[in-house]
Amino acid sequence: MPYVTPEQVTQAKEIDLLSYLQQYEPQELKRTAPHEYCTVSHDSLKISNGKWHWFSRGIGGKTALDYLIKVRDMGFVEAVQLLCEGRAAPAVSFQ
Repeated sequence: MPYVTPEQVTQAKEIDLLSYLQQYEPQELKRTAPHEYCTVSHDSLKISNGKWHWFSRGIGGKTALDYLIKVRDMGFVEAVQLLCEGRAAPAVSFQ
């Protein structure tokens, strides 16, 4: 069974969504205002002031970990490992 340490969880929780997308999925970012972004795949997912909210789904969060779990539908352990290893999430086709 996969396992992550408390230190890995802490490390993963320190990565905000904007930083993650800028580094690993820059093609997904679209600036909509001076301090606001949305994603190309989800134009109602807004990122600003260290938080994100997907308005059409009514979900949001602060970290890249929240995003990977809630939007990309990854498991907690898988998402923590991906963030700690500095990898991009696998490509997903959204319909």
